[in-house]
Amino acid sequence: MNFQNPNGFHTILVSDLHLGSRLSRSEEFFAFLQSLQQDRFRYKFTQLILLGDIFDDLNFSRFRKFEWKIIGLIRNINDRKSNAKAVWIRGNHDSAIVNLMSQLVGVAVHEEFQWQVGEKRYLAMHGDQFDKWIQNWPKFSKIPSNIYNFIQKFDGKRHHLSRFLKDKSKTWLRINKSVAEGIVRYARSRNYRLDAVFCGHTHIAESFNQDGVVYFNAGCWTGEHAPTYITVSHTSEINITEFKAEK
Repeated sequence: MNFQNPNGFHTILVSDLHLGSRLSRSEEFFAFLQSLQQDRFRYKFTQLILLGDIFDDLNFSRFRKFEWKIIGLIRNINDRKSNAKAVWIRGNHDSAIVNLMSQLVGVAVHEEFQWQVGEKRYLAMHGDQFDKWIQNWPKFSKIPSNIYNFIQKFDGKRHHLSRFLKDKSKTWLRINKSVAEGIVRYARSRNYRLDAVFCGHTHIAESFNQDGVVYFNAGCWTGEHAPTYITVSHTSEINITEFKAEK
């Protein structure tokens, strides 16, 4: 990563950490947050947007030390002494614990969040609102994820099978397209004038033009592939970047 710009980034977006899950890359995410920290209350960004599914479920007994360290760092980001702030967008996995975790982490939870950098206007939502599977069959919505997680658990250290299935799955690609179409349609129905929209949920980091609006997905911090994040500079340049921890 390049932090030669002394002013850092305006916004950083991360999604789908699934803290508490054995597949969560929590140690790397903690290292990522530390790399953005100048001292306890000074950071190389103006705002950090947590784009949903930050926690996997209510089972805090599965938290390891890095999950608790991450909570501590996020609390520091939102401290009144801090030069930055954190914004949490509700996801479908953490929706049941938003009130509890909002108090614990010290971050207000939003269904959607809009902001502006210069003349550019942006909207962030998790994306599950536009996933037809979740909306139509909510009781069964975790079945695909649970099957995929089960495969990863017993798929060896390199996870060849699970990665192959996810890469080749047309279902994942259809969901991502559905989410992109849904958020742009949602924004237009409310007469939002936007330059870009941001989602998570699909675990696929990518960007493309959707009906005249640029759609970005922040990807995830689970599994064997490199975790990803999005940066928005103070001049409105947007990039998706893989995080690679220093060895």
